[in-house]
Amino acid sequence: MLRNSDVEPLVLRRRGVPGPRPDHRALLLHGLGSGESCWEPFLAHRPSGLDLWTAGLPWRAGGPYAVTERDEKAWIGEAIDAVPGGADVVVAHSYATILLLALLSDTIAAGEDPRERFGIRGVVLVSPFHRQDPSEFTWGELPTILGAMRRSADEYIGLTARDRLDPAVRADMAELACARLGPYWAVRYLDAYLRTPFLHADRIELPVHIVIGTGDTIAPPAQAEALARELRHASLTRIEDCGHSPMTEQPERFALAVQQFLTTPPAGRTPAAVN
Repeated sequence: MLRNSDVEPLVLRRRGVPGPRPDHRALLLHGLGSGESCWEPFLAHRPSGLDLWTAGLPWRAGGPYAVTERDEKAWIGEAIDAVPGGADVVVAHSYATILLLALLSDTIAAGEDPRERFGIRGVVLVSPFHRQDPSEFTWGELPTILGAMRRSADEYIGLTARDRLDPAVRADMAELACARLGPYWAVRYLDAYLRTPFLHADRIELPVHIVIGTGDTIAPPAQAEALARELRHASLTRIEDCGHSPMTEQPERFALAVQQFLTTPPAGRTPAAVN
């Protein structure tokens, strides 16, 4: 149930027309307070043979931002189920990486195989948030974690505006975006992040490729590297001179990482670095 909004909570779009027999069908999931536009640069460099779909989720820029009684990861499952013919690859960015991993973990805990339940054959996590131990979170860093949300909004606005905005105007827009997002989504993000140590990442059998920007100041790259070591079948691409949104900042290199993952899925625990 959504309240105080007439905006459609989930919008699914096919992006471009693939060849008659695409090799893969991928669903792209955006992070908190961003939106489908974050994928536009990547779409221009899409790997051949890839049928791409984007999901506009309830926490998107311009979305409902309304109180929902559903667990947020349920929206991820609904989006995957809604792709005609099924999505064999799911690409998630930022906040969506937490929800996707939680969905996979809960599915496994319920005795189901995500490959059978959702038809997924591979996952790409872009700038994931993840910690291994609850003790890694401290009271003193709460303002820093919440401050990262504002920096993320500022970075997203700068990328979509191609840095054509005056810094002061951009800062005001970021503050307004966070105010519109409101405390509800901030608390939901924090709650999801705090639960990551309890996810059964080591039980996920799916091939997972993690893409990070070495200059990411929002989702620490070290956390992504630790997650890659925890997953059973993981590989890792580090993109230099890149922040929190590799698909927007370095779309050609991001597309190459996706293409390499689709053609050579990982089979072991040791992450492979591709710069």
